[in-house]
Amino acid sequence: MALIYFGPFFFGGYYWTERSAIRDSFPNEDGLVVFGKDIENKKVVIWDTGRNKFIKLIENNFWILYRPISVGGIDTETADERMQITWSATHQEGEIYHTLFAAEVLDEDIVKVIVSNEINSEKDLSLKEVEEQSTIFFEMDVENGVAAHYTLIPNYDVGNFKFRGVDAEGNVVSIY
Repeated sequence: MALIYFGPFFFGGYYWTERSAIRDSFPNEDGLVVFGKDIENKKVVIWDTGRNKFIKLIENNFWILYRPISVGGIDTETADERMQITWSATHQEGEIYHTLFAAEVLDEDIVKVIVSNEINSEKDLSLKEVEEQSTIFFEMDVENGVAAHYTLIPNYDVGNFKFRGVDAEGNVVSIY
């Protein structure tokens, strides 16, 4: 009896290993994992190809099979050229979305990236005011020049996200 592997398309996008799911999914280029975080049966990774960085959400529902369920390029640059950011939302079920956030920090003074969705986007709001006016507010610590976060968000909260680069003293030095 011979076992023939027909690739990820045969298995509905599943791969035999986590490494294959990261490496062989879009953009299907060699690279390095520069950020990784396990969350239940999922893993958030940032894949650096040397030219671009991508955030990927890999799930493992069947012990030995891995599948990328969301991929996005980190390529939207802030006006001040201190960060590149991205976010993506993929429908999970009902009114809930898998939501990924990522930032590549181009200014070494930025040690944390704060994501929020307040309506009033004035730069001079204090972080406490931003948090009070937001239904989504979280901090991402910068590791290896990147930061990432994964969460489930109801559809009415998806969108209008603001990214703030914060220095070691807690000052907002970049906003998108």
